[in-house]
Formats: sequence, structure tokens, C-alpha cells
Amino acid sequence: MRSKHQKPTRPTRPRGKRHENKERNRQAILKAALDLFAEKGFCQTTTRAISRKAKIAEGTLFNYFQTKEDLALYFFEQELAQIIAWYQRDKRIRNAGLPEKLFAIIHRLLDRLAPYEEFIGAVYLRALQPASRLSPLSLSTQEQNLRYLRFVREILAEAAAEGEIPDTGDLGAYGFALFHLAVITYWLQDRSGGKEDTLALLDRCLKLAAHAIRKGGWDW
Repeated sequence: MRSKHQKPTRPTRPRGKRHENKERNRQAILKAALDLFAEKGFCQTTTRAISRKAKIAEGTLFNYFQTKEDLALYFFEQELAQIIAWYQRDKRIRNAGLPEKLFAIIHRLLDRLAPYEEFIGAVYLRALQPASRLSPLSLSTQEQNLRYLRFVREILAEAAAEGEIPDTGDLGAYGFALFHLAVITYWLQDRSGGKEDTLALLDRCLKLAAHAIRKGGWDW
């Protein structure tokens, strides 16, 4: 028991304020970087230019992001968090059929990525380099992938529990994640108005996959 003469412990709010300030700075840096990526391209944008646009010292920027790849990872982390939060809030989508749910998730993400198409393309090329932090082999990327896989697996498990599809387990989540990657790759090359070819392909593939799974597995 604390003595009545003992000084009270310090409130924890200042630590929360510091965290909020750091997160605010990260968001400001990311916004400045995305504006420059859209204007000059990912490869041509320097950390010095980002720090100037964010109105901070370049050394301060490195306290938050060591490289532009770290900025890209943070961007995808934020986008994933936004998609999960949006899905959890939207009762209509959560109550929809499985193909509509999965279509809505990818469509929503593509809409959010549309202003940064050049940046996304550059990141995909950088991810092909084994030493890159954006590589699928890097631990940072794998941590994000696992969060996404768990999110998708939960959606598939709910569909299985409702009798909409058989239980696909982890394989279903991995299969959808690979499909999602293929759709984004197609989307980057799609020159149709409003990316309509991508949306049509997405709709057809999801309906076909759901039908095939209900009929008894992945052999389609």
C-alpha cells in the first residue's frame, strides 16, 4: 500500500500525447511524400524534397522513416487499416454474399490507390528486388501480409459457417491474396476508361470462384 507521504504517480496522458504527435508527424510526412510521388514519381523524389515539403529537417524525417521504402510500407499499412475499419463499419457489405464482399474490398482498395498509380507501379518493381524491404520475403512485408490474410480468412470462415461455401481454411485466404495481387497487376496495365476492364474481370472471376468452391473444391 502506498504511504500517504509518497508522491502520486505521474499521469500517463503525456505519453499518449507524444504518440499522437509522432503519428501526426508521420501522416504529414506521408502526405508530402505522396504529393511529390504524384508530381515527380517515386524514383525521382528525394528525401530532401520530402522533408522540405513537410517543413521538417531531413534528419528529423530519418527519425520516422529511414528510406522511401519505409514510407511505402507505412502507406500500405495505413491503407490496410482503413480497409479493415471500413469493412467492419459497413453493415450492408458485411451482410452481403461472399462474391459481393470480396469485390467490394478490392474495389474499395483500387479506388483509394487510383491517385497514386505511378507510385504503386514503382513500388511493385522495387518489390522484385530480393534485398528490398518491399520484397515479399522481407519480414516487414510479411507482417502486413499476415494481417491481411487473417482478415480474409475470417471473412471466408464466416461464409463457411453460414453454409455459403465449404471451409477453405488457410488455403482460401492465400488463394484470394494471390488473386488480389494478380488483379492489382492487371489494374496497373489497364487503360480502359475508369478501369472498367479490371472491374469486369474482378466480377467474373469472383463469381466463378464462388460457384466452383460451392461445387466441390478448387479443381476448376
